[in-house]
Amino acid sequence: MEYMRFFRDTIMARQSCRKFLNKEIGIEEMVEVNRVYDNLERLVPEIKTDIKFTGAEAGKKFGDSVGYNGFSIEAPQYIILMSEVKDFYLENAGYLAQAMTLKLTDLGIAACWLTVNDSDRVKEAADLDSKLEVACVIGIGYRDKDTKEKRLDIVSPSNVTMTKTELQAAPKISLDSLLFDKIYGKAFNKEELYTELEDSLLAVSHAQSFFNRQPYRVIVGDSEIYLVGVPDEMTGENDRHLNYGIAMFNFVAVLGSLRAEAPKWSFDTPTVNLGLPDGVCYVAKCRI
Repeated sequence: MEYMRFFRDTIMARQSCRKFLNKEIGIEEMVEVNRVYDNLERLVPEIKTDIKFTGAEAGKKFGDSVGYNGFSIEAPQYIILMSEVKDFYLENAGYLAQAMTLKLTDLGIAACWLTVNDSDRVKEAADLDSKLEVACVIGIGYRDKDTKEKRLDIVSPSNVTMTKTELQAAPKISLDSLLFDKIYGKAFNKEELYTELEDSLLAVSHAQSFFNRQPYRVIVGDSEIYLVGVPDEMTGENDRHLNYGIAMFNFVAVLGSLRAEAPKWSFDTPTVNLGLPDGVCYVAKCRI
């Protein structure tokens, strides 16, 4: 299994892009991205997936079938990841697509995840004859460095922070806000974290999500961590589950690069009481 082994050079450097140069990505780079797709161990291996790369012409036909907060994003190329619709298919797709996104970052190529509003229209625009569902669409290309982008951190429709992007992305959520100790709501003492685990959890705190909303938290147990979903009025259901998969990949990518045996996430029911309140749902667990 291929991991992104350079935490600070990939996960910390990865930032969304909404303004691309009119320049296509080279064949060699696309082969590298496709190799990640071919070789990565899935969260749910039995779910059938397919990937297609399409150009700007298809993107012009997308209309409002995909978008970023209701706006279309023009890119020279797009990744379209399709999947069977089964339990955890969106988490699986988010996990897989994040691996490809970080490989793009490693290659100096930018990306922007787009919300899928209409799978059939995306397939029609891209001339795809497939019974699989479009799980995610990612605009990719070289960043227009002359355009100074700003990051939106949206607490609510009336509480929006706009921050000029830097060379390294800031954490989307602090570990103090992200982590709980054994049960939901109990503050976690970060001094108890050993370096490997802290770096891996920091990777989760840097994970991109819809409008940087981070619709999840992590409960740290004695031998496992538990990813739980939290209510968020602005994040749609599909984006929520994709965001879970993105966070899950970031964690494994870092911890797996530091250990001889890579950790694996499981969707099995936890054997301990996590004390989850109404509205908070269990997602998955991973041995640490």
